[in-house]
Amino acid sequence: MSNYNSYYILDGRYEELGVSELKALLETYEDSHDVRCYTMICLGNSKIETLYKVALRAGFIKDAGRLLGVDNLYSPSYNYTGKVKDRFTWIKTIIFKSTISREQVNRYLKTLYEKTGLNNRYKRGKTLYLMLSGSLIFIGESVRETTNKKLFMGRKKRDRPFIRSIALTPDISRYLINLARVREGEILLDPFVGTGSILLEAGLMGIRGVGVDIDKELVEGSKKNLESYNLRNQLLIIGDSTSLTYHRVDGIATDPPYGRGASTHGLDLKRIYDLFIGNASESVKDRGYIIFMSPLHMEEYVKKIICEYGLIIRGIHYMYVHGGLTRVIYEVFKP
Repeated sequence: MSNYNSYYILDGRYEELGVSELKALLETYEDSHDVRCYTMICLGNSKIETLYKVALRAGFIKDAGRLLGVDNLYSPSYNYTGKVKDRFTWIKTIIFKSTISREQVNRYLKTLYEKTGLNNRYKRGKTLYLMLSGSLIFIGESVRETTNKKLFMGRKKRDRPFIRSIALTPDISRYLINLARVREGEILLDPFVGTGSILLEAGLMGIRGVGVDIDKELVEGSKKNLESYNLRNQLLIIGDSTSLTYHRVDGIATDPPYGRGASTHGLDLKRIYDLFIGNASESVKDRGYIIFMSPLHMEEYVKKIICEYGLIIRGIHYMYVHGGLTRVIYEVFKP
C-alpha cells in the first residue's frame, strides 16, 4: 500500500456505485483508474488537483484526501507520527462498518495521543483523520474541508421552484454525469431532460448542457430550476429525442421515461429505448460515453439493442429504489 498517496471515502448506501464513479473520474482526469478498495474506502495515486475535482464533483464519494500512512490495529507501528505531530490540531476517528472492539480502538488512540500530543477534542486548525476499515487504519488529511461546501448543502429537489416526482436527486444526477467522463467546458446532452436535474448539476460543475424534452411544460420548468441557480447558459430544446440527432456531443447522461411518473407519450417502452440508443450512438463523439438508466425488467432487451448498434457496455450497475423499481445504470462506450 506504500505506492498509494490518496484516499476516497465512499457513500455507505451505494458503495459499488461509488467505486465505479471514482474509476470514471480518475479516467477523466488522469487516464487511469488504478485503485485498491476496502470497506467504504479506496486508495489511489492521484494528483492534488484530481483530489479537489473528485471532492467537488462526486455524488457517491463523501470525501477525498491525502493518505499519510496506513497502520494495523492489532500490530501497530505508529510509523507515521513524525509526519503529523506538528501539522494538526486534533484527531477525528471514523469507523467503517467495523466489527472490531471499541476497547481495542481506544487503546490504539491512547498511545497515539501520547506520541503526538493530540487528542479527539476539536480545536481550530487542521484535522487529522483516522479511518478504520476492518483491522486497517488509514491516516489522512481531507481536501473536502477546503472545498466549497455550499455545493453540497441545502440543494434538495424539494427546494427547486419546479418539482415533479420524476426528478433525480443531486447525487444520482452527478453520478450519471461523472460516468459520462465529461470535463469542464465540454458539452453534455440530456435527451430526456425532465425537470432539469442533470443539467443543473452539470452547470454547477462548469459543464455546458443541452437538454431536450417533448413536453413543453417540463422544458419551461427546467428553465425555472436552472435560473434559480443563475445557470443561464444551458441550452433547452422542445423536441422529440426518439427522432432528433446531434453532432458529436462529448457525452450523454439521461434518465428515459419508464411510463410511471414520466409519460412515454403513447410509445412502447422498448421502442423508446431502441430509438434513443440508436440516436445517441449517432450523436456522441467517437470514444464518448452514453450513460442512462432503465427498469430492471428491460435489462436483457436493452443489452441486445446496445450490441446491435455496435456499442460497448463498459459497466452495468444496479440501484434498488423500492419494491417495484430497481434501476439499471449502463455505461456504454462508442468505439
